[in-house]
Formats: sequence, C-alpha cells, structure tokens
Amino acid sequence: MPRPLEVVSLLPLGPRPYDEVVVLQKEAEARAKAGGPETLFLLEHEDVITAGRNAGTDDLHLPAEQLARLGVSFHRSDRGGKLTFHGPGQLVAYPILRLEGAERDVRRFVRGLEEVLILTAADFGVVASRSDVPARWSSVWVGNDKLAAIGVHLSDWVTTHGIGLNVTTRLERFDLFVPCGIRDGGVTSLEKACPGVPPPALGDVAARFVARFAEVFGREVEAPVAAARAGA
Repeated sequence: MPRPLEVVSLLPLGPRPYDEVVVLQKEAEARAKAGGPETLFLLEHEDVITAGRNAGTDDLHLPAEQLARLGVSFHRSDRGGKLTFHGPGQLVAYPILRLEGAERDVRRFVRGLEEVLILTAADFGVVASRSDVPARWSSVWVGNDKLAAIGVHLSDWVTTHGIGLNVTTRLERFDLFVPCGIRDGGVTSLEKACPGVPPPALGDVAARFVARFAEVFGREVEAPVAAARAGA
C-alpha cells in the first residue's frame, strides 16, 4: 500500500532564500523521524552556489564577496557532492522521506531520483540518461551536458536535500565554478535541449515530477502540488 506523501509547493511564493528552506527541511525531518508525515518540497531558490560535504574551494572561480556583487550567495551544505547552482527557472525538489525495509539503500534511493528525473524529462520530449562515467554518477545527462544534479543527506534513514532540474535556468551562472567538480562536461536545461519550442512552465514540470516521484517511490500524494506553505 502506498505511503502518504505531503507535497508542499513554495513555487507560488517566488524564489526562496537557501537558509529559509534549510529550516523547513529540518522541521520536516524532525516530523518524519517522530513518525509524522513524509514531505516533498517544490521550489525555486534565489541565486545561490552551494558546497556539499566533498567540496573544496578550488572549483570556485570567484570569492564569495565577488559572487555577492553579482547577486549570487554562497552557502555550505551537509548534502553529498561538490559545488552546484540553484536559481530561478530551476525546479528544486527536496524529499523528506523515512526510508524503511528494502528502501534502506543509499544507492537505490539516488537511482530512484535519477529515474524520476529521466521520466520527467521524457514527459517534455527530452531524452536524458545516467552516465557510464563513474565521476558522473548521481546525476542525469543529455549527451555531454548535465540536465539535473542530485545531492542528498541521510540521518537515521530520513532523507533531506534532493535535486535541481534545469528548466529555464540561467546556465551562464554555472560558469562561475566547476559544476560538481566535472571539468569535461557542460550544463543544459529543458529549454536548451528543445530549441525552437516554447519552454515548459515550471509549474507543469513540477506537476509531472510529483507524478513520477509517486510512481517510482510508491507514495500517494495527499496534498495538491499548488498548495503553498509560507515559510517566512
């Protein structure tokens, strides 16, 4: 029987500050650990570069002070991975799941997120796939260009953080650093992958993502995608 999943869309509130959503995740994580509902947050972030647990500063082309002058903040994160960018036009999804039984496999969880992204991209006519290159594991690619990044954290088998799927993202922001430490690959978006076609609306991509997420992870959505929870 599918487990219930509360979907909280912050998209109607516009791009959110990174720290604000970290707090929301921590609150949802505590609820899940206490046996409460699982939550899937959907949102856009204000322009931010985040550094995961495996990130150094060598891959950052500018110091934080110069990034700030460009309107890009910099934050460290307890997720896995290295540097990535979030900003308007990118669908960010943070699933706060309580993994149980056979779900307690980190690789299986990440592969599930990849599958959700691949299926979502296909819903909009984009053929995306995993990479055979070991350094490119835990992401989704269109040819040699990364379409979506994945970075997660698990504590007592409750997940936080998640994915960033480029829809109409300002891809030049990725020139400010080495995305995920990969120097021989590019970055793309659903918009760039379908030239000459109007890009999909972020809300439409979010709706398909939720449907595919429920399908892959065996959850039943309890709240509508359009529901917004004020976090500030």
